[in-house]
Amino acid sequence: APRAAILGIAIVVAGWFPLMLRVATNKPEDQGLEEWRPVSMAEFDRLDDGIKKSKTIKRKTGNLKTGVLIGLASPFILFVLVAFAAMGRRDVIFVFGNTIALLVPALFFGRVRAFVPQDIAFKMPSFRSFLTVAPPAEVVVVPYIRFDKDKAGLDVPEDLRLMLELKRKPADLVGIQVQASVNKGPNGPVPYLYAVVLTKGASGPAYSAARGFKRKGFEVEPGSDGDYGTVVIRQETESGGYHTTPDDCRELMESCKACLSIISRASRP
Repeated sequence: APRAAILGIAIVVAGWFPLMLRVATNKPEDQGLEEWRPVSMAEFDRLDDGIKKSKTIKRKTGNLKTGVLIGLASPFILFVLVAFAAMGRRDVIFVFGNTIALLVPALFFGRVRAFVPQDIAFKMPSFRSFLTVAPPAEVVVVPYIRFDKDKAGLDVPEDLRLMLELKRKPADLVGIQVQASVNKGPNGPVPYLYAVVLTKGASGPAYSAARGFKRKGFEVEPGSDGDYGTVVIRQETESGGYHTTPDDCRELMESCKACLSIISRASRP
């Protein structure tokens, strides 16, 4: 009987191998490319909706790790086996053991993992908070997404930023680029949203107006790399401002609006 039991379990275990399905996932195999492209606000919204759906699927299909399941189940299994062994019920032990063997594929094989682009998912709420403040009529908001390619040549979104442009912009103004970085906070990573005024060169009226911009609670840092002038507008960090909250993001939009207004007035003939 023991040999028959061992043989039966061995046959069941051998049957696991055809059932060892690969983990099903929608994670693309990117190629390491980086291409920033302007997209419509509708595509920006679709990306946000896709991230939300992926998060929902991930929550619904989330599984406990194999080690955790084994750790939770082992004491119960051991108790049952010892109890029936004490009663001399080898038949029950045989049935129980084979049942466990048959359940292994259902518990540990063929899992589904929903892929969520972490950088975009982490930064998207900050951009959404920023956009809750409506821009003035003379300002256009253009989303930019950084795309990679998968093996099939399809686009894989990896990062995003926004560009604020005046409809009638000065000759030397490119726009205000709003982007996010990830900082280390005391309880883990946190988003940090900031803006960069981009100009052609660093001697035109738009650059001069932007570098003189001042707003309470914000640092203004002018710079230049020769071809382009830059003026960074960011939250002060002296009092722990490494993290931009939703209110900080909305205040950043107000700062961008004020800065563009000053640039527009300063560039009029």
